[in-house]
Amino acid sequence: MAGPVVDQFAADSRGRVRVGKMNIETSPVVASRYNVFGVPYLLIFDNGQYKDGLPGAVPKHEIMTRMAHYL
Repeated sequence: MAGPVVDQFAADSRGRVRVGKMNIETSPVVASRYNVFGVPYLLIFDNGQYKDGLPGAVPKHEIMTRMAHYL
């Protein structure tokens, strides 16, 4: 459900942000490091530093609102 929203955000923000997807079942160390216990969960980094997390399926406008500070 969140996949298409994230894909659209990535397309709309191309050249301004990097968007990646991770499978927490194959990357449990990374998931544990950022306390990700459920999916979907969006992690926001700025210059390599963790800044924020958005748990659950989030509408695109909310992603854009949260990301506005970093764009």
